[in-house]
Amino acid sequence: MYCYHHPDREAVGQCIECSKTVCPECKVAFDGKIYCNSCIQKKVAGAGLARPAGPAGAQPGNTSGMGSSATVPPGLGEFNWGGFLLTWIWGIGNSVWWSFLVFIPYLGWLVMPWVLAFKGNDWAWQSRRWESVEHFKSVQHTWTVWGWVVSIAITVFILFMMITGLILLLWAFQQSGTRWY
Repeated sequence: MYCYHHPDREAVGQCIECSKTVCPECKVAFDGKIYCNSCIQKKVAGAGLARPAGPAGAQPGNTSGMGSSATVPPGLGEFNWGGFLLTWIWGIGNSVWWSFLVFIPYLGWLVMPWVLAFKGNDWAWQSRRWESVEHFKSVQHTWTVWGWVVSIAITVFILFMMITGLILLLWAFQQSGTRWY
């Protein structure tokens, strides 16, 4: 028997609410019963219960990759530099297909980088399965670093080309004997 959310992992139990099989990562024990992440979220939210202690002791389970029903952990609503600077490339790496709206002229170029900057973490958490919040933050930090590296490299390249062009233009005027001023 394999986990409903991770077909490559052996299941260790079955949710008593929805009967989906769960692996150790998806399993949430509460009051001596086994629940899946989505069912415990509903139970906790609907009944006003205190959150059960999961493996990290802070949240009932890893809800990443569960689509719009995933509860985004607090602290992930930060500005996403990777989404802002790398837009659609970041979107492919994080399974955020909204990032392709950047290809719509004007609206995409001017608006989408900002939308990805502010909503990117939420969408990335909901669209892809992450090992933990720390893993998510680590990967997003890597995207930030690469976003800045690529942006700085492009800026340096453009400045180099402009300066080279100006030098070649001045040299051409000097060779032709034409006064440009």
